Amino acid sequence: MIAKFNPTGTHTHKGLLKVRIDLYPEPSDKTYSIHYVDKPVCPYTEEELANEELQKLVPKVKALNPCLCHFITIDEDMPLGSLVHYVKAIFDKTTLSELDDLLSNVDIDRGKVSRLMRAKCGTGKVLPPNANVAKILSKVNTRFVGLEVKV
Repeated sequence: MIAKFNPTGTHTHKGLLKVRIDLYPEPSDKTYSIHYVDKPVCPYTEEELANEELQKLVPKVKALNPCLCHFITIDEDMPLGSLVHYVKAIFDKTTLSELDDLLSNVDIDRGKVSRLMRAKCGTGKVLPPNANVAKILSKVNTRFVGLEVKV
């Protein structure tokens, strides 16, 4: 699987800095076929949304969706190499195998995924009360943009 940093998820919650890591399956993963989907080349119109037959006429392209979006707490000054190491530790072989089994099940129990990932949410420190959050978010996104880790 491939873990990718997604800058749209960078935020603070209860004073903690969180980043979003999206996990994409590879063709050899059980969950790949579920997440490699047909997407319309443009958003459906109101008329197409109301009519499935019209939706079938809209051209589509294949796209790979993430099988998991996971938020982790980090320190604002975490270097790129440390995040790479931490992502590899979170998504170790055992965790990846369990996730692939769980996420490939059509009747998935989301609670099992939550329980598996609960302890893998990071250890970042609370930001100082006077922190310039907008500046911190911008710096973090700039530092990690394009991050992709084979796990």
